[in-house]
Amino acid sequence: MKKNIYFYYLLPILGLIAIVLYLIRFINIEEFKESDNFLTNSIFICYSTPNYNKLTDISLDSLKQIISPYKIIHKLDTPPEQLMSDSGFQTDLWYYCVTNKIGHLVDILRNSNNYPCEYFIFTDCDIRYISENKHHWDSLKEFIDNNDNDIFFMRENDSTDVNSGFFIIKNNENLNNNMRFFVNVLNKISVTDKKNMPFGDQSIINNMKQNINYGFIPNEYVIFGDNVNDKKKALFHHAVGATTIDDKINQINKIMTIVN
Repeated sequence: MKKNIYFYYLLPILGLIAIVLYLIRFINIEEFKESDNFLTNSIFICYSTPNYNKLTDISLDSLKQIISPYKIIHKLDTPPEQLMSDSGFQTDLWYYCVTNKIGHLVDILRNSNNYPCEYFIFTDCDIRYISENKHHWDSLKEFIDNNDNDIFFMRENDSTDVNSGFFIIKNNENLNNNMRFFVNVLNKISVTDKKNMPFGDQSIINNMKQNINYGFIPNEYVIFGDNVNDKKKALFHHAVGATTIDDKINQINKIMTIVN
């Protein structure tokens, strides 16, 4: 009789263990274990408009291959209708977008307490991420953590200018100062004639960058336009030097054949 009672209580316990073991097969342990993984401890911030949807879909789909969608704060904005008739570099719509992307960044940084993370990463939506090289994000983290800079920009090709299409901000004691820097960038944009900021927010940031503690992401982690520095280490490709959305997509496809 006692054996039957033991069996009666033991059976559901064994059943529960079997269910847990079955479910473990579908859990990505890498996402749950405590680690210093760069991507696990980062929030990605991006901004786009409907005319950019084809590129945005490519960018976000590639980003979701390396991080959880919950780590992405994407704002899909609707510009004034009168701006939508003409798109491309240095159009009124383009200036609207490069201004409002900084506004979106400021909103997130201003409410940083809502986003527990070690790094805020801003990304344009003409960037495609390279999942095959995902493991190299942690070597980039090591480089960043071993440097005292607060912000790390992608370099404008081989120049000493920053490119504002991708940058990493440490969530440290200087975050509020860095947030105020981008507020000042917004204010400067609002009083600057377009002809004096041919690269929009990037022109203003380069003119003011001496006010922040910044550094550069090493070029081996970046594919800048057609310039492939290290295809085995590159973390993302920024489709620059292409004028239209279709040109950018063609460039992305070309680079992916090289990387893959």
